[in-house]
Amino acid sequence: MPSLKEIRTKISSVKSTKRIMQAMKMIATVKYAKTQLMLNSFRPYFKSYKDIVKIVTGSIKDSPSRFLNINEDSNNDILVIVSSDRGLCGSYNTSLFRMIERYSFKSENIKNLYVGKKGADYFKEIGFGESITSLTEKNYKNIAEEITGQLLLPFLEEKIDNIYIAYNKFESAISQVPIISKVLPIQLEVDKSEDDKSGDILIEPGIESFVEEVLPKFFNLTISSILLESVTSEHAARTAAMDNATRNADDILRDTTILFNKTRQAYITTELMDIVNGAEAIK
Repeated sequence: MPSLKEIRTKISSVKSTKRIMQAMKMIATVKYAKTQLMLNSFRPYFKSYKDIVKIVTGSIKDSPSRFLNINEDSNNDILVIVSSDRGLCGSYNTSLFRMIERYSFKSENIKNLYVGKKGADYFKEIGFGESITSLTEKNYKNIAEEITGQLLLPFLEEKIDNIYIAYNKFESAISQVPIISKVLPIQLEVDKSEDDKSGDILIEPGIESFVEEVLPKFFNLTISSILLESVTSEHAARTAAMDNATRNADDILRDTTILFNKTRQAYITTELMDIVNGAEAIK
């Protein structure tokens, strides 16, 4: 049986850890609320932009553009892995990494571009270009520009065949879904109703200008959307993880306090028995 001093030390340690977790939960909750509002505002804009691109590209047949040509030969592919820099966010990173390991890519020669320290530390492979860290809700657009700068020109120069992104899509406060999405070449499914609309659209000054001006912007917006989804998912996952950790700390404190009381009672009973036995021996 542990001593009272050991139990007191454990109770003090758990209380201290609980205070830290509560503080981290409060910070994560504030950041989560902020990024969720940003994501809810960004999604309608991105959807409208995507719908326009989908309708127009659906009307383009046999385009020579690298943005729209599907590469059957996948010899040089890039996988952008969006993870976190810090831990304490539940299965946010591990679920994504396990999915990547199970995923079947067409290319055997695929290189990783890391966004976040956890991905680079886990896979321990030399990445394509410099790893990108410190992704936040404040700088996700700048990082999207950085990723676009690293990948777009090599893709247009045919040094890269396909670009994939692995990230956590935000569904709700308790659900973040790991996804691998192909972002280049652009492949957007057009349903029948949207395909009918394409004949009513007049593009000025022409298809070539649309491809040159709009599609690079769409690629950048896609990256921005994915990064914002990832940041929101990370804050949601950390909020949930810290909430669970706080609940576990309460359970440990309750059990340890009960053990402390039982141990103290046992010591008191033992001392009383020693006194009684001593008194009996004197008689």
